[in-house]
Amino acid sequence: MTEQLKTYFANNFQTTTAEIEQVVSAFKEKIVKKNETLILKGDTCRYTYFVCKGSVRAYFIDDEGQEATRYIAFENQFITTIHSFISQTPTNEFIEATEKAVLLEISYGDFKRITEETSLARDLYKRQLEVAYMTNHWRLESFLKMSAKQRYDFLLQTNPAIIQRLSNKIVASYLGITQESLSRIKAQK
Repeated sequence: MTEQLKTYFANNFQTTTAEIEQVVSAFKEKIVKKNETLILKGDTCRYTYFVCKGSVRAYFIDDEGQEATRYIAFENQFITTIHSFISQTPTNEFIEATEKAVLLEISYGDFKRITEETSLARDLYKRQLEVAYMTNHWRLESFLKMSAKQRYDFLLQTNPAIIQRLSNKIVASYLGITQESLSRIKAQK
């Protein structure tokens, strides 16, 4: 699985083979079952995960028990509860596997160490922050400006894997609608 991460770095960053080897050596493989929880609300997030196979989501649960999915990571994407990971304070989120998944994880301590030692890790950190900002900005804007159907249509165009691979419950929680509303939207297609 580390070959996949090496390829990801080689294809997405200007770096050296030596730096790739150094950064990848800090990651450890983790295999998780579908619905396995990696981070619980109240935990301090101690890892960032790279998805080699499968999918993982970050989500909240409100006081009424309703789930709101913030982010879904598929193959060749990273996921963490970024606020908790950066600040090393408890999170309000959960992270769980939405499919059986093969992950590479890096601990907070190892991540901090390699960001001090390599420009590749610093560039990765910067990219993770940029992706988190852009994703959160798009999600906020879509909830303010788009109808549920428009959000569904946009998701179908830009990230159909979410709709194709995940349950209606997760898709609805990602779109911020009920499963019944999602069923109505799908029926109109």
